[in-house]
Amino acid sequence: MIRRASAGLVRDARGAVAVEFALFAPLLLALFIVGYALSDIIACNRKVATTARSVADLASRFSSVTDADVTTILAASAQVLSPYRSSNALVRVSEIKVLTSTSAQIIWSRAQGGSALLAGTTVTLPNGMAATGSYLILGEVSYSYTPLLAYGMSRAMTLNDQSVMSPRLSDQVPLS
Repeated sequence: MIRRASAGLVRDARGAVAVEFALFAPLLLALFIVGYALSDIIACNRKVATTARSVADLASRFSSVTDADVTTILAASAQVLSPYRSSNALVRVSEIKVLTSTSAQIIWSRAQGGSALLAGTTVTLPNGMAATGSYLILGEVSYSYTPLLAYGMSRAMTLNDQSVMSPRLSDQVPLS
């Protein structure tokens, strides 16, 4: 009788699917959560890059700017960063003058969510980016990103990007 009952259990596969599901469900759930977190980091990094490009692009469209114009440009960055909080971002727009093939000097700088660069500060450029004596607009964004599902991580990671563009309507974009 015991042999017959144990032989029946060996051939019975009704509970096998439930056991397999119980073994693989935690693994699949973990893969889903990690995939979601990774895609959110990538999406936020993309928003940071787009914001840096947008700030530089907007400033490069002026022949000269006022503090009010720059404030409006910096305020527009919140719309580009959306749905991420703009309070976590340092957005900065500056005009730089190329000194050599690898260095430039800040002419003016304004920032939102942090400090602007001081006029006269030297910044490094990629080799051969622009001709000596030319002016460029530099858009920079630094974003303090904390994952939604932090898995016990209390530290935020910093996402950075910058974009450099030539003025479109004049040789330079003076701040008046």
